[in-house]
Amino acid sequence: MSGAATSGPLGRRFWTLWTAFSASNLGDGLSLVAFPLLAVNLTDDARLITAVAAARVLPFLVVGLPAGVLIDRFDRRRIAMAAQLVRSAVLVGVVAAIFGDAASILLLAVCGFAVGVAEVMIDGGLPAVVRDVVASRQLEVANSRLRASETVTNTFIGPPIGALLFQIDPAIPFISAGALYLASVAALLQLPGSFIADVDPAGEGNFFDQIKKGLRYVWGHRVLRPLAFAVAAFSFSGNAIDGVFVLLATERLGLSEVQYGLLLSVDAIAAFALTFFVTRIVRRTSHGVSMQISVAAFVGYVLLLGLVTSMPLVILAVLLAGVSDPTWNVISATVRQRLVDDHIFGRMMTAYLFIAWSLQPVGAMVGGIIAQRWGPERVYLMAGAIVGSLLLFARPLFRRIDEAMAEL
Repeated sequence: MSGAATSGPLGRRFWTLWTAFSASNLGDGLSLVAFPLLAVNLTDDARLITAVAAARVLPFLVVGLPAGVLIDRFDRRRIAMAAQLVRSAVLVGVVAAIFGDAASILLLAVCGFAVGVAEVMIDGGLPAVVRDVVASRQLEVANSRLRASETVTNTFIGPPIGALLFQIDPAIPFISAGALYLASVAALLQLPGSFIADVDPAGEGNFFDQIKKGLRYVWGHRVLRPLAFAVAAFSFSGNAIDGVFVLLATERLGLSEVQYGLLLSVDAIAAFALTFFVTRIVRRTSHGVSMQISVAAFVGYVLLLGLVTSMPLVILAVLLAGVSDPTWNVISATVRQRLVDDHIFGRMMTAYLFIAWSLQPVGAMVGGIIAQRWGPERVYLMAGAIVGSLLLFARPLFRRIDEAMAEL
């Protein structure tokens, strides 16, 4: 593993990683809007539309734990590069189906699953690479810059451009996303150093023992276990609403495909702006209090969208979402990076995501069932009740996070 962190303000290696990260997330922004729009053009059944969304996140439950062992055994940068190549190849398959008039919900679900498998490898390993290229004291700033880039590319630029390109030709956003994944590979090739995990002092053991070790590590950790459960509540609710947001926007609010993409951008504007203030919020409050602010903002967002149709209030709602997302994600990423040793980071990360994101496909399917029967607005009200409960039941977690960060 490359040991010394880059000196100075973040440094060249970080910005090389940032470039790869940004290209990848712009590709995600295009594909994330293209998949549901193509699904909506194939069927009006909310359950089938959300099945495509569920397939995209199902791999974290199916292959997440074995992936962690691989991430701790091999070069994490090379794993990310291979995963990007797989994602690009899968999107070529979607394009071929579109041109051949063979696109179907089943095909979209299968391709979404394959893309999700690649995302498991990327999301499990790249957080450790971030820790390798910056000093520990710079993690909040580094994670904020990465989150700002993700917000701009994944939700601000990507969705409206993806929707516009989709109107021109449904294949174009998939082609563009595949090209951006290849651009990410080209950037990662320029990142110097080796990113193989430290040797496990307890020994490697067999493959299944290593899987269990990652799970035991998270399950026995006084911060990571409750944090994973809190994220599970978020991910269940988030995927329930994400899967039906296209229905809420186009049917209940009466927006066009391009207006749907632009509404996603409003969220991104707030999220991008807030990424530059997360470190200041933490300094003025604490890591735990900042996470409670994030929860409150999310609850305001979903309740407003569940109750109103007035566009000014809808815009206020998505602005609140923009406050919630970067605050929680920057802080939770920093907490994991500071508290976990390198030799087990990959297994920790995928075990953590296995717990935290295991309910994502369930949330997407439940959201589709509720939307089909009672309307998408009911899904948002359900999400508000679930996440709002964290303000009461997760208070010990927020206190433990502050205690753990103070001990470092």
